[in-house]
Amino acid sequence: MDFWKRMNYKWDKDSISTWSSLRKTLYILFPLLVYFLVHDMAEILLWAGLNLFMERTGEAVAGFFRQNAFSVRGIIYGIAICLGVAAIGQGVLGEIAEGSPLPQGAKEQKRESRQLFQTETMPQVTGYFFLAALAFLTSLGLNLLFSVSGFTGSSQAFEQTAQAQFGVDFWIGIILYGLLSPIAEEAVFRGLIYNRMKRCFRYEIALVVSSLLFGCYHGNLVQAVYGTILGLLMAYMYELYGSFAAPVLFHAVANVSIYVMVDYHSFEGMDKRVGMAASAVSLAGAVGCFFYIRKCVKGKIRRTPVHDGNTP
Repeated sequence: MDFWKRMNYKWDKDSISTWSSLRKTLYILFPLLVYFLVHDMAEILLWAGLNLFMERTGEAVAGFFRQNAFSVRGIIYGIAICLGVAAIGQGVLGEIAEGSPLPQGAKEQKRESRQLFQTETMPQVTGYFFLAALAFLTSLGLNLLFSVSGFTGSSQAFEQTAQAQFGVDFWIGIILYGLLSPIAEEAVFRGLIYNRMKRCFRYEIALVVSSLLFGCYHGNLVQAVYGTILGLLMAYMYELYGSFAAPVLFHAVANVSIYVMVDYHSFEGMDKRVGMAASAVSLAGAVGCFFYIRKCVKGKIRRTPVHDGNTP
């Protein structure tokens, strides 16, 4: 088996337990490096091609692209993340596919967890409704808290990123942040990195470290804190629901709700006391949804079983 196949294969926990720490780290991080390499190269080539196209088509076309610079940037970013995920798609599909090789007992646990939201306690549709409510209330509460406390204004890097993100055309933003970004980022950080880390190390380590990586991926302090908190929730909900659809839905709802509210200037001019009160109510509602979801699944977590032997 060649190196590429080894990096894309879904090794079971028993096999991984014989590996060195260096090999485990390479197995986890190599796909992330490939993703960034392809993503960045795609952006460079797309920008180079666009600049060449503008030079050859005249000032009128170039002026149009400059006038819509943020939307163009968003489209190029969307294409780049799709190409980046496509480059590691084999590994991602192997991690989230139903038929992938799993340790003995893991398939049974996965099947059981899928059935938890089909009981009378919480039907499947209701389960995903509460998941969407959790995503909305968490993202709203945190954004209000960061805004009225001045945390968002303390980072110039975040201000620049926010200007670019919210400067795109509305419907381009909906597609980019409500569809492409959630699928691509969840494929990388929960579908691949988190699942592999969970088999290489303890569940708690995978939960925390994969979320920290997701936060740092955003490139500034404000989004790093925000992304880490949401990353913890998305990975945990992935475990509770036993379905890759859960973190994707959470991510999409969180992104779209904030994108729409910012686009309609919902946070501008908000009194600090009102903002703090609204944040507290939103976060209290999120806590309520969180514990209601946990109660309905009876605290059962879909974890890869730990086997006897040299398990890390």
